[in-house]
Amino acid sequence: MIPLLRDDVALVTASPYHPKGHVHNVPSWRLLLSKSLSRMYRIVLRQPLHTYTSCFRVYRRSAVIGIHPGRGGFLGIAELVGMLALSGAVIVEYPATLKVRVLGHSKMKVLQTIAGHLGLITSLTWQRVAPRAPVDPVADRASAVTPAATPTEMTDG
Repeated sequence: MIPLLRDDVALVTASPYHPKGHVHNVPSWRLLLSKSLSRMYRIVLRQPLHTYTSCFRVYRRSAVIGIHPGRGGFLGIAELVGMLALSGAVIVEYPATLKVRVLGHSKMKVLQTIAGHLGLITSLTWQRVAPRAPVDPVADRASAVTPAATPTEMTDG
């Protein structure tokens, strides 16, 4: 994966859904879920990746140093890809192999995972269609001293 991290590339991500990747013995419902979410991310982010949830990645430090995902766990991983994609960063995929777990069982809560990804996709959609205007520091200071101004908090849950 390291050779793919050229100077213009922000992220190299492993993907079993890459045309040269492989999937072995993964339940079809899990593949359907994963590929459906990847399709939604692809549509929203306009980034031609085959998967957005891979945890095996190589990042260019300078590309991610100022990025702070608001979500933790696996959603934070997808959120980071989304934030890079929205910023116009170059992301490339490396073919990988995904095999079913041999020992133990997944602790994934399916409905919670689906809801989390749908919430993230919605958030990324809003970020793409309603980009924030550049902040004018002079106007920002003026509004900060106006009694009617109230701070707003944005949280992602």
